[in-house]
Amino acid sequence: MKKKYNLIYLKELNVSDVNQAYVKWLNDYSIAKFTEQKFTKHTISTVKKFVNQKKKNKNEFLFGIFLSKAKIHVGNIKLGPINTKHKYAEISYFIGDKKYHNLGLGSLSIKKVCQIAKNKHKIKKLIAGVYDKNISSKKVLEKNKFKLEGVIFKKYIFEGKRMSEYVYGKLL
Repeated sequence: MKKKYNLIYLKELNVSDVNQAYVKWLNDYSIAKFTEQKFTKHTISTVKKFVNQKKKNKNEFLFGIFLSKAKIHVGNIKLGPINTKHKYAEISYFIGDKKYHNLGLGSLSIKKVCQIAKNKHKIKKLIAGVYDKNISSKKVLEKNKFKLEGVIFKKYIFEGKRMSEYVYGKLL
């Protein structure tokens, strides 16, 4: 397991990490359909602005998911916003490069961000919300021992129909 754990590393994103491939992921409906990113037309400029905003924010941390050997940026995972009073935070994530889907990289990323949350930020609880139809994301969370804590019925409009949000949580 140790070998698989080292397949990726997380690095806080910098403006210099923004490239055309990254922007393409955000504009690809098949990648972004279960995120709120699907409502925005992204450009290099808007993504750099977003990354810069996260760099300045002390309660949100945007990490790139990079392959260890090739140092290729394949996705993102965000920790935050962090509630420092109650010691909880939200996470959101995606693997943008389709070549790396279904290889366990999302699960590894969540495992790593859990450690960062606990060790560096002293977070006691993580929360993740997913669209009802996002089966892959549900599986990734459950693999990382997140538990379904609730359902917010018919929260989103997805492809013309109302859809529920599943809220998962994990104590660290």
